[in-house]
Amino acid sequence: MTSTTTVLIPETIDSVDRPDGDPDAVEALATSLLKCAVRLTEFSEEAGLIALARGYWRGKAADAYGEHATRFANAHRPMGETLKRVARGVDVFADQLRTLRSEHTTITSDITSYHRTRTDLVVEVSQAGEATDAQIAAFRERARTLSTRRAGIVLDIEDLRTRTSENEQFLRRLFTGADTVAEAQGANGGISPLAITAIRRMPSESAGPEAMNRWWNGLSEAEQDALIAAYPERIGNTDGLPASARDAANRLRLDADLAELEMKEHDGTLALEDHDRLVNARAARTALKYSDDYVVPGTNDHPGSQLWLYDPEAFGGDGRVAIAVGDLDTADDVSVQIPGIRTEMDDAPSGVRDATLLYESARHSGDGSSVATMFWLGYDAPTDWYDPATLTEGRAADGGERLADAVDGLRASRADHPAHMTAIGHSYGSTTTSYAATDHDLAVDDIALIGSPGTGPADHASDFSVGADHVYDGRNSRDLVAALGEQGWLRKSQLFGLGLGVDPSSEDFGAHRFEAESVDRADHIRNTDDHTRYYERDSESLYNLGRIVDGHGDDVVGADQSYDPWWGPPQDPEIDRTPTADVPGRSDTGLGNEP
Repeated sequence: MTSTTTVLIPETIDSVDRPDGDPDAVEALATSLLKCAVRLTEFSEEAGLIALARGYWRGKAADAYGEHATRFANAHRPMGETLKRVARGVDVFADQLRTLRSEHTTITSDITSYHRTRTDLVVEVSQAGEATDAQIAAFRERARTLSTRRAGIVLDIEDLRTRTSENEQFLRRLFTGADTVAEAQGANGGISPLAITAIRRMPSESAGPEAMNRWWNGLSEAEQDALIAAYPERIGNTDGLPASARDAANRLRLDADLAELEMKEHDGTLALEDHDRLVNARAARTALKYSDDYVVPGTNDHPGSQLWLYDPEAFGGDGRVAIAVGDLDTADDVSVQIPGIRTEMDDAPSGVRDATLLYESARHSGDGSSVATMFWLGYDAPTDWYDPATLTEGRAADGGERLADAVDGLRASRADHPAHMTAIGHSYGSTTTSYAATDHDLAVDDIALIGSPGTGPADHASDFSVGADHVYDGRNSRDLVAALGEQGWLRKSQLFGLGLGVDPSSEDFGAHRFEAESVDRADHIRNTDDHTRYYERDSESLYNLGRIVDGHGDDVVGADQSYDPWWGPPQDPEIDRTPTADVPGRSDTGLGNEP
């Protein structure tokens, strides 16, 4: 091949050093530091109690001892908080280190593949001899493609080195910012200067989720990591931030709560007011373990999970929590499942199980798009059937506003690549969803109501923000709760204001009703067991919900609407139909381990 037909083949790429450190060992250090922080906090609390006990012991000695105990408590309380912040920072460092080492493995594989392709091209060019014009053009095109690959790998290497250096600097600043007693006792002990600077630029909550998202995206990765470590309680539950950031922050809070509360329980010092917080934290841990380990039966699909909301002390100890199966930041189809009465934070494991089953249905019967399904308990659901709140709409009205805000936050966090989004309200959660869609412009594409006792302020599906064509209802004819909604001439205004609104399965409401009978339903007896069967695997309801979540609500298997004739009580055409488990796209696999 002559000089006029030279093919310029790009150079080789040097190997890149793997980031030093063992993430597992670093996480073990974080756990040890957290335990030490809990001990310091316990010491300061005990010292404070001793100081308060001076009323039982009088005199100069008692005064001196009380003053000493107070100084001890005041000195050790901030030291405990500082050590807790350091422990969280070490945990963030470990997570980032694990990510960096994984990316190093990918880059190393890319370099190996690049060199293999480069060697093949070198050999072919050297053996080409008097190549034709077409061969030369093909060689040059392959060389240009190879050059583009090389440039991308080099950028990845530079990014890896930069982020590795930033991660190490983050840890160094973390420790040097709290390596003296004075620093440990200061308000900023253990907080990175990066976090302090970044948090001062954080918009107020009233600025809205879009402003929050712009602020977050304007930060460097190092600043984001520093904020998660220093202020997880603010980052974890802030609408507009990416789900990945909220998840990282909320898992830090969960780990800290469990370490503190379980140690106190072991020591016999757990206060009565902390009991519900421990129960809720354990429930969140159980639910996360199930969703983290979940693999769709019969496949290699391991969607992972995210702790999107964590607030174990909310609503007088009932708690708030939201856990997603799949990636809320990237999924094409996202659903938010709103539960109803008798749902508290310690019910999170069963709620997450339903989310995994819905994920399965959307994936099995869907068009191949990616999915994320989220169990969302962000409102104060009525405690039980006998709770007076069950017969009124106050909790639903408040919850509807909270739900709309949550969805706005999800939308804002991925404004550049919006998802198809579905809200699924079950039981009293359907009334909550109705308030969100009627009074607060719930920003979803489709709404499904299942087991609904009434639609609150909405008299017709067209009252919803999505329009009647995108409102669906599933009602098991044996479901006692779903029989509480209004039909025909009987209205709640005639019942002293009690009741939860129109039955969405009725002709009066005008939603698309889909088949939702259970093969195990009771024999012509309305009951509460059938109220809990809408997410059963291989059920009519679950299949249809999967189609809606996947964006194909027009493919649901429809059912005739209920109606209220003038000559008798409300009639449900589904009551005499034989239900089936033989629905399209059904899964024949087993569930696996229960949470």
